Amino acid sequence: KQWYQRRVAITAGEMLYGFIQDLCKQNIGEDAFRYFPFALGMFTTIGVCNVANLLPYVEMPTQIIGCTVAMSTTIIAGLTIKCIQAHKLDFASFFFPSGAPLVLAPLLVPIETISFFSRAISLGVRLGANLTAGHMIMHIIADFGAQMIASGTVGGSVGAVFCCATLVPITILEMAVACIQAYVFCMLTTMYLKDAHELH
Repeated sequence: KQWYQRRVAITAGEMLYGFIQDLCKQNIGEDAFRYFPFALGMFTTIGVCNVANLLPYVEMPTQIIGCTVAMSTTIIAGLTIKCIQAHKLDFASFFFPSGAPLVLAPLLVPIETISFFSRAISLGVRLGANLTAGHMIMHIIADFGAQMIASGTVGGSVGAVFCCATLVPITILEMAVACIQAYVFCMLTTMYLKDAHELH
């Protein structure tokens, strides 16, 4: 039995390793190996925190939008500094698309600037808001079921059973959302890494 459990753990680790490795290769390219440890650590940390948030009386940082925005802002700030160090003044090309008429610069530069720096907010808000929304739905259904049990009526008991049954598929869905949101966060971060390297 211990051998089987060990084998399952090793297989799961290899699958996760290969999954993140492929993600880095697709989104970053030749420099994927340099950022693989960062991507793997980020995915596993966010994924574990997201799933742990589903446990009763557990509140992990990924459920707090302030924490997720702080994390995404730190990542985008680090990528921006790295990009400036690597490309110097060419970094300004982020804010004016190549081939665009110069006369449109007063319009395009503010738009591209807002678009670039809004990444820090959207990346964190997307993670925190999706998790919070699902947890609110679970809390509302569970609270409704508790109130129906407290009513002491037959109808209330039947309704409470229905609420409990409803929570099962919602919990499974939330576990899937928790893993998907970790993947989306990691995928977007690796895409931003590629942008920082290639000045897209």
